[in-house]
Amino acid sequence: MIPLISSISYGPAGLCHLPRFWWKVSLRARDLLAEDYPECSGGLDMKLLEQLGVEPEKAIEHIHGQLPNYLEFETWILDRTDKAEVIAPEWNSDIRERVHTRPHKLAEIYATLGWDDSTGPAATAGEHPTSAVVLNHLEDWHFFYHRDIQQSLLDNLKGKIVPLISSIDYGPLEVCHLPRTWLKLLLGARVLLHSDYPDFTNGLDRMVIEETLGLDRLRTIEYVRDEQPDYLGFEAWVVNELGGSRDDDAIAAWNKSIRNRIHKEGKRTEILSAISLPDDGSLISAVVLNQVEDWHFAHTSLIAD
Repeated sequence: MIPLISSISYGPAGLCHLPRFWWKVSLRARDLLAEDYPECSGGLDMKLLEQLGVEPEKAIEHIHGQLPNYLEFETWILDRTDKAEVIAPEWNSDIRERVHTRPHKLAEIYATLGWDDSTGPAATAGEHPTSAVVLNHLEDWHFFYHRDIQQSLLDNLKGKIVPLISSIDYGPLEVCHLPRTWLKLLLGARVLLHSDYPDFTNGLDRMVIEETLGLDRLRTIEYVRDEQPDYLGFEAWVVNELGGSRDDDAIAAWNKSIRNRIHKEGKRTEILSAISLPDDGSLISAVVLNQVEDWHFAHTSLIAD
């Protein structure tokens, strides 16, 4: 399987990429990780662990041996380092602002996405993005769509796939949550979506489609369910529906609200109860709570079982 937890995702400790590393190793421990995805690369995986002062071999051994959920793994990491809080600001900034500058890397990703030297995605007016965040997202989503969704591997996982694209993830249009809405609708159309997740809700899904982008909700749902496009195809459809125009101020305000959302006590308690944690008031970020809940269900569905 393709690891859909992105490098910009973070848990309670606030360290970007640590959840992705945990998920890749967890999938490998169950022989579920795509063969061309290393569980611990010489890139971000090694850099993060080195900065934390944690031996990669021991972290991998722990996950393979204990199959911890994310919160258990994060606690294990924090018990072995006092550097997390110190390195987090600069590390996270570097992750979010990374660009791919190596020509061979760009050429490789562009070729995967079907872009040549003269045309780019519709969302970028003919220019290829170089943001590592966007390109790595697109590469993961491309392989998930063209390999995992199409292959028999998922036939045994009907009703079990958690939408691991986060609300803070975005594509070339730079609209947070839009990729998650696409994934939920796509998984729902394939009868793969985890039974605890509706494929379209009246919450953030409706808000990003109707209020932020000004699209027709029912028309959007019908398009994804009927056509089942890949993500770039979906964004191209969105751009066409918008007539090539977009409200950048509305999108900027939406993205800020997504990244800074706080869950009220009732919702917070509901999520923490689902993942067997007490509500002591210390964890209120909607981003973290929603991601931890996703990771809990994914771990239970694919790893612990």
